[in-house]
Amino acid sequence: MILRSLELRHFGKFSEKSVDFRRGLNLVIGPNEAGKSTLIEAIPAALFGMRDKERFRPWGKQGSPGVALSLEGRSHTVRIERDLTSDRVVLAERDDLYHNLYRFEGKASPQGRSSEREEYLEQLSRLFGIADEDIFRASLFFGQGSLEVSGQGGMAAKIKTLLSGFVEVDYDKVLQSLQEDYFSLTRENPWGRDKNRDRELEEIRQRQQELQEKWTREQDDVEKLEAMRAEIAELKDGIDAGRSDYEKGERYLSWVRQQHDLEEKAERLRKDLARFEQQHDKVSDLLEKRDNIEKEFAAVGLPRQIPEKLPRLLEESEEVRQELVRVQSETVALRDRLVRMPAPRWKWRAGATAGLLGAVVGGYFYLPEWFPPIATIALVGGVCIWAPFLSNLLRFRSAMSNLKGQGKILEQSRVEAQERLAEIDGQFEAMGIRSSAVERVKMQRNLVRHRELIDTLREVESALGVLDTPDALQEEKQSAEQELAEVEESLEKERPKYGQSLMAREDLPEAEKKLRELGEELQQKEKRLLELTRSEAAMQGALADLEHLQEELEQLREREKTLTFRAQSLKLGFDLLDEAVTEFRQSYLQNFAADIGHYLSKTTAGRYAEARLDDDFNLFIKTRSGQWQPVESFSRGTADAVYFSVRLALTRHLSRGRNLPFLLDDPLVNLDATRLSEAFDTLEKISAEHQVILLSHDERLLKRAARDRWHVVTLDKIKAAQVNESPEKKEELQQLFLL
Repeated sequence: MILRSLELRHFGKFSEKSVDFRRGLNLVIGPNEAGKSTLIEAIPAALFGMRDKERFRPWGKQGSPGVALSLEGRSHTVRIERDLTSDRVVLAERDDLYHNLYRFEGKASPQGRSSEREEYLEQLSRLFGIADEDIFRASLFFGQGSLEVSGQGGMAAKIKTLLSGFVEVDYDKVLQSLQEDYFSLTRENPWGRDKNRDRELEEIRQRQQELQEKWTREQDDVEKLEAMRAEIAELKDGIDAGRSDYEKGERYLSWVRQQHDLEEKAERLRKDLARFEQQHDKVSDLLEKRDNIEKEFAAVGLPRQIPEKLPRLLEESEEVRQELVRVQSETVALRDRLVRMPAPRWKWRAGATAGLLGAVVGGYFYLPEWFPPIATIALVGGVCIWAPFLSNLLRFRSAMSNLKGQGKILEQSRVEAQERLAEIDGQFEAMGIRSSAVERVKMQRNLVRHRELIDTLREVESALGVLDTPDALQEEKQSAEQELAEVEESLEKERPKYGQSLMAREDLPEAEKKLRELGEELQQKEKRLLELTRSEAAMQGALADLEHLQEELEQLREREKTLTFRAQSLKLGFDLLDEAVTEFRQSYLQNFAADIGHYLSKTTAGRYAEARLDDDFNLFIKTRSGQWQPVESFSRGTADAVYFSVRLALTRHLSRGRNLPFLLDDPLVNLDATRLSEAFDTLEKISAEHQVILLSHDERLLKRAARDRWHVVTLDKIKAAQVNESPEKKEELQQLFLL
């Protein structure tokens, strides 16, 4: 896997910076203060974050600092973006067709303990095999002028763990766990001084001793217990026999009481049946009487509940009826008078008047001389004829007018009476009574009888309200008959139990007294039995304690045997594992030292070719005289060559098949020209498998970069006088840059 690009935003002196890298050896060159270290520090910052967030604060334009890495593998790419202020990380893994294989987005602070951070570190371990910044800086990251790997403290332990493969199984912890399990069982220390506090084995042995002493002290109450048990058995037999007699007597007395109670109940039920018959007859009579009253109500023609206005309306109706009768009688009499009143007779007077006129006309024609007297006589005669008629006619008309006036008055009285009668009819209808005048007269006459019937009906209803209904009486009667039959059946069924003889009720108190005396005797025996039982329980408790002690002793012996075997097994397991781990550590340290010697031989031109590591990770180099000397005894240049070889070997071991990039920030400044050339040769060989990113201010490396076709990244402009390249060289370099 190679680092394809590095992007910086507001990071140190860089406001916006993007750098591309290639496979093989990449040279990042620039003078001091050009930002080389800032550029290379951005890589661990992107991967692990920054504890000191003020270290690379932006110089100029303010903004949130951020870093992004793009890495490329054989069949996938990985991009990691981090906001250095919030530690917000985005990790995206894609295949060759840019399909998402995995994506993580969350907060991964370098000092956090969140589940998101754990997930992110798991992905770093999966992709790079390294999830610890200190391990990263001790292996892949070569700091400026510093190649030393500290062998003190936690870093050495981490490196040893990674080198030995104990990262998956921490055998030191396993050994510690075995030892802790062993000392949780016993204080005896086969590897040194015993522990101060007793453990389970010592406590079990001490408890065994205490129980054994207690067992010897408690063995005296067995005979007393046996005698007590004999007395208890005798009491139990007596109590059982007495209890049986008591229960039989109690059952017999209960049966006798039950029989007497049943007989009394049967007698009571018979009386109830007789009472039900009487009540039924009485209720039947009252119901019959109520039916007769109802029929008489129908005959009276009045409703059962008479409204308050009904008597007054009946009286008023009667008055109006009498008034109508009076008016009708007077009207009939008046009509008879009108019919009987003779009209003045005029027919004979008309005939006489016609005769007189005929005489006048005859006298005029036949007796002209007598016409005046005849006319005078005829006139006088006519006056005498018609004068009485006119007088009678005036009297007739006066009488007729008087009679007609009386008729009008009677008619007005009749109309008023009928209106009053209609109003009364409306009030009757409002009360729900529709009756004719004859029925009203009948109701008026029967009003007193109606009141008597109402009073009688109230008495009957009151009596019926106190008594049960016939259905209820019938139901109660049937229930009583059924209950009486059941009681009589029970009497017949239970009587043969104790023969036909039944103790008289007056003898029951004496029998109950004897039964109570028997019960009191039983209570005394039970009280004595309880006392003996308690004493037995106390002694049995002591005996049970002895039995328990025996059982506990047996259990403790078994437990002691088990724990002893387990402690021996733990000790044996610890010894075997410790021996194996020691042997394995010696082997992996020897292998690691051999790889250091291989790289050291290359970087020192064969002068030094063997290295050795002790258990504390202290490094020793074999001189030409065959002596082993600590690395601190050599010159600074030789020490840097040694540490450079250590880092190369360490990276080879930690990568575990992954071809990870090497990051070198001018670490070879202390090597002489020969060793420096050998170191670059080694780097070129390594760059065939690992990408190498070398940061340097030495512009002389540009010639070697051009000769060996390194990829060059220039941070600041290089002086033209120092480069002094031909156009062909420049074109070749540009082509190399494109590659």
